[in-house]
Amino acid sequence: MWKSHRGAPFKKRAAAIALAMIVVGATSARADGIFPLGETTPIPRLSDEPAPYLSVGDIPARPSLLLELGPPFLDTGQLGEGFELPTGAVWQPRLWVFATYRTALQTFDNGVIPDRISEWVHRLNAFANLQLTGTEKILLQIRPLDKNRFGQFTRYVFEPDGLDGFNSEFNPNIRTLFFEGDLGSVFPDLDPEGQTLLDFGFSVGRQPLIFQEGILINDTVDAVGLVRNNVRLPGVSNLRITGVWGWDSLDRVDFRDGSDPYMFGLFNSADLPTSTVNLDMIYVEDDESNGDAFYIGGSTTQRMGLFNTTFRVNTSIAEDADTPQVADGALLSAEVSWTVESSDDIVYVNPFLAIDRFTQAGREPVVGGALAALGILFASPSLGNYLSELSSFPNDIVGIATGYQAFWDNHRRNLVLELAAHKDTGDQGFDAVAIGFQLQQALGRRVQLQFEGFVSFQEDRDMGSGGRTEFLIQF
Repeated sequence: MWKSHRGAPFKKRAAAIALAMIVVGATSARADGIFPLGETTPIPRLSDEPAPYLSVGDIPARPSLLLELGPPFLDTGQLGEGFELPTGAVWQPRLWVFATYRTALQTFDNGVIPDRISEWVHRLNAFANLQLTGTEKILLQIRPLDKNRFGQFTRYVFEPDGLDGFNSEFNPNIRTLFFEGDLGSVFPDLDPEGQTLLDFGFSVGRQPLIFQEGILINDTVDAVGLVRNNVRLPGVSNLRITGVWGWDSLDRVDFRDGSDPYMFGLFNSADLPTSTVNLDMIYVEDDESNGDAFYIGGSTTQRMGLFNTTFRVNTSIAEDADTPQVADGALLSAEVSWTVESSDDIVYVNPFLAIDRFTQAGREPVVGGALAALGILFASPSLGNYLSELSSFPNDIVGIATGYQAFWDNHRRNLVLELAAHKDTGDQGFDAVAIGFQLQQALGRRVQLQFEGFVSFQEDRDMGSGGRTEFLIQF
């Protein structure tokens, strides 16, 4: 029989929460029900009067960045002449420096970790963007207040005892540094009439790689990429083909230092008359004992009547025996959402099935596992020791995340209510169910206030609970 350490039957708790969500969902179907929760937006008829032209004085002033050298970001006015390269390209450099600062008071205990963790934690993402043209730029990012590990953020710990006190994790490490551009724009003299197949996009350096919504890979890798866009085929309005070779910084599951695997990726996206289809393939060659592996992900996104849908299949295939970093497995997932009538509110239902142990090609340490894209209760805030409320690693489980997102104040405030659960289909895991919320409110033009909370019930484990209050400031 399923029981938690607190003695309450797990099945009864899970059934009670699921029944409550079903009742709420049924209420939304009634004409006089409580839904939509957010603001209603009746659809007006088209006006017979022409809309006035908005001049510069009618548009609010543009918020400035921390530093703007050269033409300001998204400003008006004439561009400078710049200078011409020997290749014929004309560069008009401008430097934009901006940052995002996040700070949160949070307490977390998912019923699995030994002790509850309560802390005041900080993170700073600082960027310098040297924009050379509309297509060429150099982007630098540093995160000086953390070392990209859950326990290595600058923070003050309130509990548990023995770990309390201030911890500084200041470092000057470069998290992102890459140059991107277009060959046709860099070398216009090679194709003065624009009739040569020279329009290939490229990027080189330490850059984020996110494919299949982060399920297949969600990492920052030292890599070079080449992309060809606007390939036309019969029945295909656009085909994009991207090749990537990564030579360093690919994070396997255990995040050990000293392992420098190579990755080779081919990523394809096609716009069809009714769907957008993606087929992504990665091969990782690892000289260490982590193991070589193939990774394949396919997805199709489309509108089906009133429903927005995405269906995905992601697989990992170990070349040799399974290791903690690499294993054979597959993750099948669907994302279905629709808009509540007379509003912008969204209802979503995201089921998934994991067969054996699916592993990602690469995962940055603080972003959470492969299930993070399917719901807020499987996602990590990537800030301090606040982990995902439910395990985000797909290992012989079937589950679902379903929720409701409501909007107010012209989308400056939104609330997400979510129920998520997973059931073990093997013999190594456990069943769990959780309910949580996330409330976001914009303050002025640069600040966002966020509240989160959850309660979870897990087989043969204590009840989990947590909450956090976060300020996010854009500079």
